[in-house]
Amino acid sequence: MRVFAAGLVGLALLGPGVAQAQEASLRPDQAAFRAIYKELVETNTTLSVGSCTQAAAQLGARLKSAGFVDADLTYFALSEKPREGGLVAILKGSDPKAGAVLLLGHLDVVEARREDWTRDPFTLIEEGGYFYARGTSDMKGLDAIWVDTLMRLKQGKTPPKLR
Repeated sequence: MRVFAAGLVGLALLGPGVAQAQEASLRPDQAAFRAIYKELVETNTTLSVGSCTQAAAQLGARLKSAGFVDADLTYFALSEKPREGGLVAILKGSDPKAGAVLLLGHLDVVEARREDWTRDPFTLIEEGGYFYARGTSDMKGLDAIWVDTLMRLKQGKTPPKLR
């Protein structure tokens, strides 16, 4: 118990340096995911001044870097709402007759007035094991997971078998 308590005291004394040390100690796959998450969270996708279309393009670029081709990516936006666009990505399975799996998310976030936040709402900050910024828990974390998963499956060179 004393060792555990001493460890907690040591962590408390380290303060902000802990987050930097944690980030530096990430495995390459964890760092790659964190980069997707950070980019997505730090892209303003509020409907008033942000752009979901921009976020969709950034995610599409990441998918392309993993081997997705243009035919697998469909961008969409209504002409009257050009900043509210999105992306449909298709990862083909090994059996063309098998069913599909749908991974669904949204990119928009609720408005964030800077004066209402202790921290910048569009800068990803990790403190005490928690992430702070607009969209960290709804829905950008899961969006980043979907994109990271698709990238890993594509880079695996073995298409998933879907049934």
